[in-house]
Amino acid sequence: MTMGNSFYRKSFAWGATALLLASTALAGCSQDQSSGSSKDKPTPSAPANMNESSLPIVKSPITLKVWAPMNPNASQFITDYGQNEVYQELEKRTGIHIQFIHPAQGQEKEAFNLMIASGELPDIITGASRYIGGEEKGVRDGVFEDLTPYLQKYAPDYYSIVTSDAETKREVTTDDGKFPAFYMIKQSQDAPSRRIMFAEDMLKSLNLQIPKTIDDYDKTFKAIKDSKGLAPYILLPTGLEEQFMGPYGIIPGFYLKDAKTVSFGQTQPQFKDYLTLMNKWYKEGYINKDFAGLKPAQQQALLDSGKAAMLVEAVVASYNRGQQIKSPHVSAPYPRLKADDKIHYQPADWPQAGQGQETVITSSSKYKVEAVRWLNYAYTKEGSMLYNYGIEGKTYNMVDGKPKFTDYILNHPKYGTENTNYILRVHFAPKLQCKDIACNPNLAKSPESAAIRQKYADDPNVDSALVLPPIRMTPEENDKRSKIMTEVNTYSDEMVLKFILGSEPLSNFDQYVSQLKKLGIDEAVKITQTAYERYLSKK
Repeated sequence: MTMGNSFYRKSFAWGATALLLASTALAGCSQDQSSGSSKDKPTPSAPANMNESSLPIVKSPITLKVWAPMNPNASQFITDYGQNEVYQELEKRTGIHIQFIHPAQGQEKEAFNLMIASGELPDIITGASRYIGGEEKGVRDGVFEDLTPYLQKYAPDYYSIVTSDAETKREVTTDDGKFPAFYMIKQSQDAPSRRIMFAEDMLKSLNLQIPKTIDDYDKTFKAIKDSKGLAPYILLPTGLEEQFMGPYGIIPGFYLKDAKTVSFGQTQPQFKDYLTLMNKWYKEGYINKDFAGLKPAQQQALLDSGKAAMLVEAVVASYNRGQQIKSPHVSAPYPRLKADDKIHYQPADWPQAGQGQETVITSSSKYKVEAVRWLNYAYTKEGSMLYNYGIEGKTYNMVDGKPKFTDYILNHPKYGTENTNYILRVHFAPKLQCKDIACNPNLAKSPESAAIRQKYADDPNVDSALVLPPIRMTPEENDKRSKIMTEVNTYSDEMVLKFILGSEPLSNFDQYVSQLKKLGIDEAVKITQTAYERYLSKK
């Protein structure tokens, strides 16, 4: 592989996916009612699309228990995802009732570990990467079911999608080619959701343009500081902002130095350049002196009130907030050292991209086949439309062959547009996910919001070459690397802030790197490198 577009996430266009689904629409999925116990696994057969003609899944209603964390936006208004209108419609279509089990917010990890330790498991678990060693280890331990024997026959749509592209297949399978879980699959690359956001009125009041290079930022910050007497920039509390690390060719944590070599960002010589820049900006009063202790709401309040000029955050949320307070926020392109530099750190839409949607079926479930078929429905044409857009005639209508959201979801009198994402449709789930620009009501409600999300998305000098794909490690590798990284991250995080604040001189950077080596960072990189090479060797 080469640097550049080879690591820019390749995914599915909706038209191609719809064609794939439609091409098998006449073949029905069997009405098999077997439980598919781990001792009596089904025999795979040729893929057959599950469409409306194969519903309901069961002739007699059954209940599946599903453990899944609940989004805070939903919990303000409902107590259970069973109150989500999409899941209610799913029950009508499939004949399967879902009994949701939601851990207390903020206690998901503890609740997950207690559940696993108890041995009293539901049929389905979403967020299975919380298992020590990941969902793959859960399969090896016999806690989660190996889905490989089930998918071709009982989840033909999911199977067709994840095996139709070599890169995607590598991402969703174990090193020995097994399928441990269902993942949220994005059909095509979304425009980045997070960018540098400026208070537009402040820039205009000083006749300043949106900065593009690091030198531009220096001049912009100086002008704001001199004129307004405030610190323009609110740095992340960790001190690690990849949008300013990226211009130096590094990102936080493990990354690809080139197409074949894994490195750790905080040990690279370029990291000293980044720290030097942050320390300079802090000393000159360009970075808010309290950045390390600020919560997201406090950061936003500073930007919104005119006590700061710049924050890196979610583009659409920032834009909409600015519109509400009548103090517009405007986005900036990725900063560069030189205006024509290429940028290689744009986030990639991997199936397991930190969404926590990896979903497994437990080996103790009495309804394995039914659970597989229920999960597969989210990857069919009809199921994907339901998950992404809600109920036709209620949350959307087809207009000129395209779904268009109704006022019921765009201007709901009780929930508001953001919260309806989790109550009137299913925003995050194991499903065939459409692009935000197409099916997020926040963007559909405001063409301006959609436009600002898409701004700079056509930059030809941007790719994801630095981003490490979702590699898998053996339990031994995971245990060893985790132990190393606990100490490495604790020390590195502490020193990063000291370097930026100036309490530790940057002349001690080499000593800092030496200490990371003593803590085992080279071994952790070697472990990651080995796992990455296995990933590349998968067929």
